[in-house]
Amino acid sequence: MGEENTTRMLGTPSKLLARAAFTCAVLVAATALGGILMPSTYARETASWAAQGVGQDWADLLVAVPWLLVCGALVARGSRNAELLLAGALVYLLYSYVLYAFDVHFNSLYLLYCAVLGLSFWTLAGFGARLVRYDRATTLPPAVPVKLTGGLLIVLALMFYALWLSEDVPALWKGVAPASLAEVGLVTNPVHVIDMAIVLPAMLWGGIALLRRRLLGAAIAVVMLSFGILMAVAIAGMVVVMSVRGVSSDLTPAFMMVIVAVTSAVVLVRFLRRSGAAW
Repeated sequence: MGEENTTRMLGTPSKLLARAAFTCAVLVAATALGGILMPSTYARETASWAAQGVGQDWADLLVAVPWLLVCGALVARGSRNAELLLAGALVYLLYSYVLYAFDVHFNSLYLLYCAVLGLSFWTLAGFGARLVRYDRATTLPPAVPVKLTGGLLIVLALMFYALWLSEDVPALWKGVAPASLAEVGLVTNPVHVIDMAIVLPAMLWGGIALLRRRLLGAAIAVVMLSFGILMAVAIAGMVVVMSVRGVSSDLTPAFMMVIVAVTSAVVLVRFLRRSGAAW
């Protein structure tokens, strides 16, 4: 009885998680429509940064919002898998709305940015308490494909480390700012900062813990793969809108992100099918 009471105090009830998902979906849909339909939203951004904003708005409206709604409905029914998929979406929202709130000029959507940022942060904080149940010492059943899933996370993390460092290290060596900063009109690249300081280490840690067959590592792996799928779709959307607006003609990054998203989705579905009973 004592353990049950402790879990109720520390954990975020499924109904609250579901309500948070539905609320986030409504708020994200509103900000996405505002960015797409109101030219004033990105009027003071550079052409590249404005195109990326609209591209992400389309990705949010067409993919992230349905993801939140479906996960919310499944979480309300008690699905553990859906909780982890929802957590990945919340990581994506936290990441994205840090950029909206801090790196987009003050506009009429500012309070919505703050609302999504706050709600995603505090819901994730509550969800983190639920991860207590994933005992670090617990190992996964033999049938769970840990090598493929953990290996993919590690490869993705190393790939993006290499990509960002290939731009940042030469600039540091020459004592100049990276060329991409001029395109977006920022003093530093917030994507590089968040990725190298937080997201990529989390992917590496989750991948390594999963290779060691830890249940907590499996939970983190599902969260980070879900995040990775949504982020890859968003990046593809950004590249497409940049091409449509004539900011960039190279669609190669979009194709690469589609491959990343599809590969991650296939691996994630297979992993969840094999590991569902472990939760």
